[in-house]
Amino acid sequence: MEFYYKAKKGPHEIVEGTVEAENRERAVDKLTQGGLIPVNILEVKHHAAEHHKKREKKDGYPGGKLLSGKVKQKDITVFTEQLSSLLKAKVRLSEALEVLFEQTENSFLKNIIMTIESKIKNGATLAGSLSGYPHIFSSLYINMIDAGEKGGVLDKTLIRLAEFRDREEQIKSKILSALAYPLFIVAVGILTVFILLGFVIPKMAVLFQQMDQVLPLPTRILIFLSLPVKKFGLWFVLALCIFVFILVKAGMIEKKKLAIDRLSLKLPVLGGFLKRTVYSRFCRTLQTLLENGIPLAQAIDIAMPTVNNEVFRKEILNAQKNVMDGASFKDSLRKTDLFPPFMINMIAVGEKSGSLETALSDVADFYEKEADKITKVITSLFEPVIILIMGLIVGFIVFAMLLPVFQMNLAV
Repeated sequence: MEFYYKAKKGPHEIVEGTVEAENRERAVDKLTQGGLIPVNILEVKHHAAEHHKKREKKDGYPGGKLLSGKVKQKDITVFTEQLSSLLKAKVRLSEALEVLFEQTENSFLKNIIMTIESKIKNGATLAGSLSGYPHIFSSLYINMIDAGEKGGVLDKTLIRLAEFRDREEQIKSKILSALAYPLFIVAVGILTVFILLGFVIPKMAVLFQQMDQVLPLPTRILIFLSLPVKKFGLWFVLALCIFVFILVKAGMIEKKKLAIDRLSLKLPVLGGFLKRTVYSRFCRTLQTLLENGIPLAQAIDIAMPTVNNEVFRKEILNAQKNVMDGASFKDSLRKTDLFPPFMINMIAVGEKSGSLETALSDVADFYEKEADKITKVITSLFEPVIILIMGLIVGFIVFAMLLPVFQMNLAV
């Protein structure tokens, strides 16, 4: 077998190359006998050594800039699950990362894993290595890893993280699958109306004009609506895209987002769903952090990014300040009317009994089920309402198109 290596030659010099050996241990022995201290050894597969050397020179890692790429959240979840399984099987962290490097398909994530492995072999911690990629590994992820390393329970921490991420993905998947069909109907309906107004109605309008009679009011309205669509159809689509872009940008501005979020919480049915989603995600995140030994005030700060509603974020930030000043968590939450009595009372019981993590878990379970019920209600109501609205619009268009024909037949 051939192995690619990086090794120390003296206190400051790093050398690299390949060595032939029966196995990894024998390769380490050969390097040691040659006066080198191995830092990284990888088995060469399909000229992988040249690949690593070229990639390191090109991108400057370990520790340098990596090629740009995208890592899906599912990839991070799989990485977490596999790493926890390897550590649970008593595989050393550096060796576990090497295994994950070999079997990871995402090339960008492979580069990251290799860089992390190299940093760890040079004495860095896993949390410290991951902190170099904040756009991939969240503050929650890194802080939990850090607590797990300090407490000597990294494998258990990774299992909790994997379970937490898996649960989050399941919730997102349920919401997306529930909305997929109604949104598809809306998209098809809008496209149908746009084609009718932009292409079909104008041609029908020419025929109607040749009939030399007063058109019914619905038909005149339809022709009136079709004129701008035919003339400015592409501009209309562009204006719609700009409008959506402005809405998104407005959502990024704190004051605008605060107003939008406050309005969304007051919407019937949807507002209740958004509140229950915030309760469940916030409590679940806090529970996971507290179980990992992170102090409450710090846990609240880390859990803040999981709350995507600006109204709740402001109140939770005030609660965190009160906790840091010595107030109890339940009293801090009670100062606002955003959090329900059930949640506050459960937290109060948890604080008194010293089992706040369990109380938060129960609250998260309860509101996850509540959010799931509301999702089903929204879906069951949304689908028929959307179908009815689209049916009425298309029906009006067809009726307005056929009305002159019926009128002409009656006149005859």
